[in-house]
Amino acid sequence: MTRYLPTLRGWLALLLPVVAGFVLLATFPARFIESGVGTWIQEPVAPLAWVLSGVFIVSCVGACLEAFRRGSRIDRTVLILAVLLTFSLIYQFFAFMILKVRPTPI
Repeated sequence: MTRYLPTLRGWLALLLPVVAGFVLLATFPARFIESGVGTWIQEPVAPLAWVLSGVFIVSCVGACLEAFRRGSRIDRTVLILAVLLTFSLIYQFFAFMILKVRPTPI
């Protein structure tokens, strides 16, 4: 039965992007989407949020590489989901870089 469960490398590669996604949502400001205007954020992203997200992304990529290099077969299977979550985290990170900062109209 234990050969069908991931080892610590697999669990770490899977749980790290999940936690990082929640941290990214908690530290970045809310996105506003208006019809005809586009997507914007109300305030600039704090430098601590950029650094924290960058550290999380690098550690997620490192955990994925470690699970791929030294993990078992089930670790590599779980790695597929971890890589998809890491790519979505990277996409969200760079999507916030191109958003315009616009204060809310009064």
